[in-house]
Amino acid sequence: MKKPEIICDLNQKKWLNLQEAITYLGFGSKDTFQNWREGVQVHTRSNKMIFLKSYKTGKNIVYKRTDIDNFLEEYQSVKLNVKSA
Repeated sequence: MKKPEIICDLNQKKWLNLQEAITYLGFGSKDTFQNWREGVQVHTRSNKMIFLKSYKTGKNIVYKRTDIDNFLEEYQSVKLNVKSA
């Protein structure tokens, strides 16, 4: 008997584990997300650091989908502003 395929729309989930977050973005790794949690310096001449919010649930780390979106938008916005300055 074939196992039923579970389909989950990651755009509708509020909380994502690491693997779901990587799948949602279409890129990344455990190391990428760890670096983002610890802070990313957006430019060598800038002291601005941005951090990806994460939440620890027992041994697991989860991310709000909206926090991932906001982090990437802020990162992109700062990068564009630094280039145009």
